[in-house]
Amino acid sequence: MGPTDGASGALTVLYDENCGFCAAIASRFVRAARGRLRAEPIGSPLGADALRDLARRDRYASVHVVDERGRRWSGAASLPVLARATRGLGWAALPLERVPGVTRAGYAWVTRHRRLLSRLLGRRRHRTRDMNT
Repeated sequence: MGPTDGASGALTVLYDENCGFCAAIASRFVRAARGRLRAEPIGSPLGADALRDLARRDRYASVHVVDERGRRWSGAASLPVLARATRGLGWAALPLERVPGVTRAGYAWVTRHRRLLSRLLGRRRHRTRDMNT
């Protein structure tokens, strides 16, 4: 299954609720997607169910996007799906898919530095509020 499959329906982004940067980015995607995307913490009941086949460490190793049929894209593979769902970013999906090595490298850099990025944003942890409203 490629990252373009199923990206037209309702999508849920599962993010690390202990990462301020992750929560901030998920919230921005939700706002920009205008109803085509919702966000849930990885540790939520929905996250636990959608990621039940993964070990806890693997669940929190990356962002995950799940569609209404239960198909899942994780890490860098989720970026083209998110781009297509987000108003104004659809154009970015093709380069993200066509240059997967660069996409993976960029995603890996952000993953390695997400604590630093959270501090720079002034968000060590996600504030408990519903970002889907």
